[in-house]
Amino acid sequence: MTPQSNPRINRRIKIFGERNTGTRAVAQMLRAHRGTVINVPRPPDAGFDTLTVQVKATLKGRHRTLFEDTLIDARLSRLQAISAWKHTAPVVDESYAAHAASVLFMVRDPYSWAASFFRHPYHARAPIPATLEGFLQQPWLTMQRDNTAPVLTSPMILWNEKLRAYLAFAQAKPVASTVLMFEDFVLDPVRALRAALEDLGISSQGLAEAEATRKDGLSREKRLQFYKNKSWEKEISPAAARLINSYVDWDIATAFGYAMRDPVDF
Repeated sequence: MTPQSNPRINRRIKIFGERNTGTRAVAQMLRAHRGTVINVPRPPDAGFDTLTVQVKATLKGRHRTLFEDTLIDARLSRLQAISAWKHTAPVVDESYAAHAASVLFMVRDPYSWAASFFRHPYHARAPIPATLEGFLQQPWLTMQRDNTAPVLTSPMILWNEKLRAYLAFAQAKPVASTVLMFEDFVLDPVRALRAALEDLGISSQGLAEAEATRKDGLSREKRLQFYKNKSWEKEISPAAARLINSYVDWDIATAFGYAMRDPVDF
Protein backbone atom coordinates (compact mmCIF):
# COMPACT_ATOMS: atom_id res chain seq x y z
CA MET A 1 0.00 0.00 0.00
CA THR A 2 1.43 3.39 -0.99
CA PRO A 3 1.51 6.38 1.42
CA GLN A 4 -1.00 8.15 -0.86
CA SER A 5 -3.63 5.45 -0.37
CA ASN A 6 -2.94 4.49 3.25
CA PRO A 7 -5.97 5.75 5.25
CA ARG A 8 -3.89 5.78 8.44
CA ILE A 9 -1.55 8.45 7.08
CA ASN A 10 -2.93 11.98 7.34
CA ARG A 11 -2.44 14.07 4.21
CA ARG A 12 -2.28 17.86 4.35
CA ILE A 13 -4.76 19.74 2.16
CA LYS A 14 -4.86 23.46 1.52
CA ILE A 15 -8.30 24.77 0.50
CA PHE A 16 -8.79 27.84 -1.68
CA GLY A 17 -12.15 29.21 -2.74
CA GLU A 18 -13.84 32.58 -3.08
CA ARG A 19 -16.50 33.48 -0.53
CA ASN A 20 -19.75 31.53 -0.92
CA THR A 21 -18.23 28.51 -2.65
CA GLY A 22 -18.61 25.96 0.17
CA THR A 23 -15.15 26.21 1.71
CA ARG A 24 -16.50 26.17 5.28
CA ALA A 25 -18.44 22.94 4.76
CA VAL A 26 -15.55 21.23 2.96
CA ALA A 27 -13.15 22.24 5.72
CA GLN A 28 -15.51 20.83 8.34
CA MET A 29 -15.72 17.52 6.49
CA LEU A 30 -11.97 17.29 6.06
CA ARG A 31 -11.27 18.15 9.71
CA ALA A 32 -13.51 15.26 10.73
CA HIS A 33 -11.92 12.92 8.20
CA ARG A 34 -9.18 10.75 9.65
CA GLY A 35 -7.16 10.74 6.44
CA THR A 36 -6.61 14.47 6.12
CA VAL A 37 -5.34 17.51 7.99
CA ILE A 38 -6.06 21.05 6.84
CA ASN A 39 -4.48 23.21 9.51
CA VAL A 40 -1.74 25.40 8.05
CA PRO A 41 1.43 26.71 9.73
CA ARG A 42 0.70 30.06 11.39
CA PRO A 43 3.21 30.49 14.19
CA PRO A 44 2.36 32.84 17.06
CA ASP A 45 3.70 36.38 16.90
CA ALA A 46 3.96 38.15 20.25
CA GLY A 47 3.66 41.62 18.75
CA PHE A 48 0.52 40.87 16.75
CA ASP A 49 -0.98 38.83 19.59
CA THR A 50 -0.55 41.72 22.04
CA LEU A 51 -2.05 44.24 19.62
CA THR A 52 -5.01 41.95 18.91
CA VAL A 53 -5.79 41.67 22.61
CA GLN A 54 -5.55 45.45 22.98
CA VAL A 55 -7.87 46.06 20.01
CA LYS A 56 -10.50 43.65 21.36
CA ALA A 57 -10.33 45.28 24.80
CA THR A 58 -10.63 48.90 23.65
CA LEU A 59 -12.61 49.01 20.41
CA LYS A 60 -16.08 47.91 19.26
CA GLY A 61 -18.12 47.49 16.11
CA ARG A 62 -16.75 48.52 12.74
CA HIS A 63 -13.72 50.18 14.28
CA ARG A 64 -12.68 46.94 15.95
CA THR A 65 -13.24 45.08 12.66
CA LEU A 66 -11.08 47.58 10.78
CA PHE A 67 -8.19 47.18 13.22
CA GLU A 68 -8.54 43.39 13.40
CA ASP A 69 -8.58 43.07 9.61
CA THR A 70 -5.48 45.23 9.33
CA LEU A 71 -3.64 43.09 11.87
CA ILE A 72 -4.68 39.89 10.11
CA ASP A 73 -3.47 41.29 6.78
CA ALA A 74 -0.14 42.30 8.28
CA ARG A 75 0.35 38.96 10.00
CA LEU A 76 -0.44 36.93 6.87
CA SER A 77 1.83 39.10 4.71
CA ARG A 78 4.81 37.79 6.68
CA LEU A 79 3.97 34.12 6.18
CA GLN A 80 4.55 31.69 3.32
CA ALA A 81 1.93 31.04 0.66
CA ILE A 82 0.61 27.86 2.25
CA SER A 83 -0.46 29.93 5.27
CA ALA A 84 -2.51 32.34 3.13
CA TRP A 85 -6.19 33.14 3.62
CA LYS A 86 -8.51 30.56 2.06
CA HIS A 87 -10.21 33.29 -0.03
CA THR A 88 -6.98 34.71 -1.44
CA ALA A 89 -5.75 34.68 -5.01
CA PRO A 90 -2.99 32.15 -4.27
CA VAL A 91 0.64 32.49 -5.26
CA VAL A 92 3.15 29.72 -5.80
CA ASP A 93 6.15 29.16 -3.57
CA GLU A 94 8.11 26.25 -2.13
CA SER A 95 6.00 26.03 1.04
CA TYR A 96 3.42 23.68 -0.49
CA ALA A 97 6.01 21.07 -1.40
CA ALA A 98 7.88 21.63 1.86
CA HIS A 99 4.74 20.68 3.80
CA ALA A 100 3.76 17.89 1.38
CA ALA A 101 0.43 19.62 0.78
CA SER A 102 -2.15 19.05 -1.91
CA VAL A 103 -4.43 21.88 -3.01
CA LEU A 104 -8.21 21.87 -3.41
CA PHE A 105 -9.83 24.70 -5.36
CA MET A 106 -13.54 25.41 -4.81
CA VAL A 107 -15.33 27.10 -7.73
CA ARG A 108 -18.91 28.10 -8.46
CA ASP A 109 -21.01 29.04 -11.48
CA PRO A 110 -20.68 32.83 -11.90
CA TYR A 111 -24.43 33.47 -12.02
CA SER A 112 -25.11 31.40 -8.91
CA TRP A 113 -22.11 32.97 -7.17
CA ALA A 114 -23.28 36.51 -7.94
CA ALA A 115 -26.72 35.84 -6.45
CA SER A 116 -25.20 34.23 -3.36
CA PHE A 117 -22.62 36.97 -2.82
CA PHE A 118 -25.37 39.58 -3.02
CA ARG A 119 -27.20 37.69 -0.26
CA HIS A 120 -24.04 37.19 1.81
CA PRO A 121 -21.54 39.95 0.88
CA TYR A 122 -18.81 38.98 3.33
CA HIS A 123 -16.24 41.72 4.06
CA ALA A 124 -18.23 44.45 2.29
CA ARG A 125 -16.81 47.86 3.19
CA ALA A 126 -19.70 49.92 1.79
CA PRO A 127 -23.50 49.86 2.08
CA ILE A 128 -25.04 47.17 -0.09
CA PRO A 129 -27.40 48.40 -2.85
CA ALA A 130 -31.00 47.25 -2.78
CA THR A 131 -30.77 45.28 -6.02
CA LEU A 132 -28.38 42.76 -7.54
CA GLU A 133 -27.98 45.08 -10.53
CA GLY A 134 -26.86 47.90 -8.27
CA PHE A 135 -24.55 45.57 -6.35
CA LEU A 136 -22.83 44.39 -9.52
CA GLN A 137 -22.22 47.97 -10.70
CA GLN A 138 -20.79 49.24 -7.41
CA PRO A 139 -17.00 49.18 -6.93
CA TRP A 140 -15.69 46.65 -4.42
CA LEU A 141 -13.05 47.50 -1.84
CA THR A 142 -10.90 44.43 -1.29
CA MET A 143 -8.97 43.17 1.70
CA GLN A 144 -5.19 43.18 1.44
CA ARG A 145 -5.29 39.42 1.90
CA ASP A 146 -7.49 39.04 -1.20
CA ASN A 147 -4.21 39.60 -3.10
CA THR A 148 -5.88 41.61 -5.86
CA ALA A 149 -6.09 45.28 -6.77
CA PRO A 150 -7.30 47.38 -3.79
CA VAL A 151 -10.47 48.52 -5.60
CA LEU A 152 -12.33 46.49 -8.24
CA THR A 153 -14.88 47.87 -10.68
CA SER A 154 -17.43 45.27 -9.56
CA PRO A 155 -17.69 42.52 -6.94
CA MET A 156 -17.85 40.18 -9.94
CA ILE A 157 -14.17 40.86 -10.63
CA LEU A 158 -13.33 38.90 -7.46
CA TRP A 159 -14.63 35.82 -9.26
CA ASN A 160 -12.34 36.46 -12.24
CA GLU A 161 -9.26 37.19 -10.17
CA LYS A 162 -9.52 34.16 -7.94
CA LEU A 163 -10.18 31.65 -10.72
CA ARG A 164 -7.43 33.18 -12.84
CA ALA A 165 -5.02 32.58 -9.95
CA TYR A 166 -6.26 29.00 -9.50
CA LEU A 167 -5.63 28.27 -13.17
CA ALA A 168 -2.13 29.75 -12.99
CA PHE A 169 -1.38 27.67 -9.89
CA ALA A 170 -2.60 24.46 -11.54
CA GLN A 171 -0.52 25.17 -14.63
CA ALA A 172 2.59 25.82 -12.53
CA LYS A 173 2.09 22.45 -10.77
CA PRO A 174 4.06 23.09 -7.57
CA VAL A 175 2.06 20.22 -5.99
CA ALA A 176 -0.97 18.12 -6.88
CA SER A 177 -4.20 20.12 -7.12
CA THR A 178 -7.79 19.54 -8.15
CA VAL A 179 -11.05 21.44 -8.55
CA LEU A 180 -14.30 20.83 -6.69
CA MET A 181 -17.36 22.46 -8.26
CA PHE A 182 -19.90 23.88 -5.83
CA GLU A 183 -22.72 22.61 -8.04
CA ASP A 184 -21.58 19.01 -7.53
CA PHE A 185 -20.75 19.46 -3.87
CA VAL A 186 -24.06 21.00 -2.79
CA LEU A 187 -26.10 18.16 -4.32
CA ASP A 188 -23.99 15.29 -2.99
CA PRO A 189 -21.21 16.47 -0.63
CA VAL A 190 -19.70 13.08 0.12
CA ARG A 191 -19.65 11.85 -3.45
CA ALA A 192 -18.22 15.11 -4.81
CA LEU A 193 -15.53 15.48 -2.15
CA ARG A 194 -14.66 11.80 -2.42
CA ALA A 195 -13.99 12.25 -6.14
CA ALA A 196 -11.76 15.25 -5.41
CA LEU A 197 -9.79 13.32 -2.80
CA GLU A 198 -9.33 10.46 -5.23
CA ASP A 199 -7.92 12.94 -7.76
CA LEU A 200 -5.33 13.85 -5.14
CA GLY A 201 -4.56 10.23 -4.28
CA ILE A 202 -6.07 10.59 -0.81
CA SER A 203 -8.23 7.98 0.89
CA SER A 204 -11.89 8.94 1.37
CA GLN A 205 -12.67 6.01 3.65
CA GLY A 206 -15.05 7.16 6.39
CA LEU A 207 -15.77 10.55 4.80
CA ALA A 208 -19.04 11.98 6.17
CA GLU A 209 -21.27 14.95 5.43
CA ALA A 210 -20.94 18.05 7.61
CA GLU A 211 -23.67 19.61 9.70
CA ALA A 212 -25.02 23.03 8.70
CA THR A 213 -22.17 25.55 8.81
CA ARG A 214 -24.21 28.78 9.06
CA LYS A 215 -26.70 29.51 11.80
CA ASP A 216 -28.97 31.27 9.30
CA GLY A 217 -28.50 28.60 6.65
CA LEU A 218 -31.18 26.44 5.08
CA SER A 219 -31.91 22.97 6.37
CA ARG A 220 -30.23 20.16 4.47
CA GLU A 221 -33.44 19.23 2.63
CA LYS A 222 -34.34 22.82 1.76
CA ARG A 223 -30.80 23.53 0.59
CA LEU A 224 -30.84 20.41 -1.58
CA GLN A 225 -34.15 21.36 -3.17
CA PHE A 226 -33.07 24.99 -3.63
CA TYR A 227 -30.06 23.99 -5.73
CA LYS A 228 -31.58 20.91 -7.33
CA ASN A 229 -34.42 23.07 -8.65
CA LYS A 230 -32.03 25.93 -9.41
CA SER A 231 -34.30 28.25 -7.45
CA TRP A 232 -31.48 30.82 -7.27
CA GLU A 233 -32.11 31.62 -10.94
CA LYS A 234 -35.24 33.49 -9.83
CA GLU A 235 -32.96 35.98 -8.06
CA ILE A 236 -31.29 37.00 -11.32
CA SER A 237 -33.08 39.32 -13.74
CA PRO A 238 -32.18 39.55 -17.44
CA ALA A 239 -30.55 42.90 -16.66
CA ALA A 240 -28.40 41.32 -13.92
CA ALA A 241 -27.46 38.46 -16.26
CA ARG A 242 -26.32 40.96 -18.88
CA LEU A 243 -24.13 42.66 -16.29
CA ILE A 244 -22.65 39.33 -15.19
CA ASN A 245 -21.95 38.49 -18.82
CA SER A 246 -20.12 41.80 -19.27
CA TYR A 247 -17.93 41.41 -16.17
CA VAL A 248 -16.96 37.73 -16.32
CA ASP A 249 -13.74 36.73 -18.08
CA TRP A 250 -15.23 33.98 -20.20
CA ASP A 251 -11.87 32.53 -21.21
CA ILE A 252 -11.25 31.80 -17.54
CA ALA A 253 -14.83 30.62 -17.01
CA THR A 254 -14.60 28.22 -19.94
CA ALA A 255 -11.41 26.72 -18.54
CA PHE A 256 -13.44 25.69 -15.48
CA GLY A 257 -16.40 24.40 -17.45
CA TYR A 258 -18.72 27.42 -17.18
CA ALA A 259 -20.46 28.92 -20.21
CA MET A 260 -22.13 32.24 -20.90
CA ARG A 261 -25.93 32.13 -20.78
CA ASP A 262 -28.51 34.17 -22.64
CA PRO A 263 -30.10 36.74 -20.30
CA VAL A 264 -33.54 35.71 -21.53
CA ASP A 265 -32.99 32.41 -19.70
CA PHE A 266 -33.50 34.24 -16.41
